[in-house]
Amino acid sequence: MNMSLTSNKFGQTDLADPGRPTAEDITASVGDVYRELASRDDLRPGLEVDGLFDRLVRLVLTAPAETVPAVLDDIEMRHLAPRLRALCARGEGELEHAWANRIVAARSARDELLRFPYAGNYRRLSRMEVGMLASALPPRVRSLAFVGSGPLPLSSLYLAAELEVHVDNFDRDPVALAAGARVAAALGHDALCFREADVLDADLSGYDVVVLAALVGDTPEAKRRILGRLARTMRPGAILLARSARGLRTLLYPPIDRTALDGFELLTEVHPVNDVINSAILARAGG
Repeated sequence: MNMSLTSNKFGQTDLADPGRPTAEDITASVGDVYRELASRDDLRPGLEVDGLFDRLVRLVLTAPAETVPAVLDDIEMRHLAPRLRALCARGEGELEHAWANRIVAARSARDELLRFPYAGNYRRLSRMEVGMLASALPPRVRSLAFVGSGPLPLSSLYLAAELEVHVDNFDRDPVALAAGARVAAALGHDALCFREADVLDADLSGYDVVVLAALVGDTPEAKRRILGRLARTMRPGAILLARSARGLRTLLYPPIDRTALDGFELLTEVHPVNDVINSAILARAGG
């Protein structure tokens, strides 16, 4: 990290290991970012907002592994974590809406999509998930539901193309859903449909695969309720792919506890160590 004995990037002194942040350094820095984000009325993308979220992601991804338990156990961090996740969800929504509008308005929607700063991240996540699904799916997947597709349904687009399957996108936000439909149309994808529904009300019993986006269920308790309903209503043998988070990444997205998967057979979990934020859990209904 190229840090001196007297000052590291977190503004703290660390004589024992120059340049290596401590749990206290990371906790303080995350708290600083939280307070700056919370003080803003507007989280639409721009230089300052983008800089704050970039700083937060760097903190989460680069923290030394040995500091993670202490950071997550810190009293202040336990208090801030759900509020920070809510701010991240707001910021992600604003970012996706802004880029959905840019893609739809562009002369070349595909060229504009390539300019989206997290396009590569989405693609790497989707490729990881396709690899996971390959071990559990029949040779031909007939139907896939993506729950929580949002205004920029890049994951749905990638999954539809890689699996050669029709995808029904569900979202309870009609504005996000309409934006997603416009993006799909601008990119020339006709293998996607968009349906307004809350996951607790949607009938997902007819799908071979159900993908649960990371922001569906904003707390571990909400995740448990949603997964409980899916366990009761998904067709036995159908596959659930649920996005989760582990370690400091849980400051950005709510995690899924294994005990919330009652009624499913857990097949595999993947926890990336690169710049892909989300973990993925693969399970079979009726387990």
